[in-house]
Amino acid sequence: MSWPRNLVLVRHAESEGNVRSVEERAHYEVPTHDYALTERGIRQAEVTGGFVRENFAVEEAVRYVSYYRRSKETMGRVCSGLKAYEDPRLAEGQRGIWHTMTEEDIARQYPGEVERKRREGLYHYRAPGGENWPDIELRIHSFLGTLSRDYEDRTVVIVCHGHWLILLQRLIHHFSIEEAVRRYREGVFENASVTLYRGEAVGGKPALRLEYENKVPWQGKIN
Repeated sequence: MSWPRNLVLVRHAESEGNVRSVEERAHYEVPTHDYALTERGIRQAEVTGGFVRENFAVEEAVRYVSYYRRSKETMGRVCSGLKAYEDPRLAEGQRGIWHTMTEEDIARQYPGEVERKRREGLYHYRAPGGENWPDIELRIHSFLGTLSRDYEDRTVVIVCHGHWLILLQRLIHHFSIEEAVRRYREGVFENASVTLYRGEAVGGKPALRLEYENKVPWQGKIN
């Protein structure tokens, strides 16, 4: 088993959720998996799609996408008219009650959850109805197994989510929980950014080498 020749990772473009505060999202009637791209996000996806098509043979690539609407709408502009596999392992982390309730609501109705989240920390805390970060990493670990087993020497294009990308990199590079939390809080991946890994042999063993991360093709072209 080995790795794809090119692993092209695209974070979805700007969506309705990205332009709303946590409080606004809690009161928004649309579920998080059904957030659409904004008009700005559509333009971002079109520019980034042009970059990906110029640099990679997307017609010959294997294409994967999260089932979230914002990811599928991004993929539709990155690899227009081409079939992509929807894989639930690419979904963003499920935050349970923190998706649909404000912090004030949770403090009033579930006071113990606020304290439990503070005590356990972002990485370990699992909200009612949600996942913690190790849960997401188990999904990613399974998906990496699929990539290494089935797509040796292929180009794979994936449209996914920012938090998912951070945890993917934690598994690839083995960085600490503290580093993962820092990257999450700082929001290291821009919307419609591109991160590229190359599959190669290191010390006689297959490995993924980071070529670049968070390249933003639309920067300077879209306000």
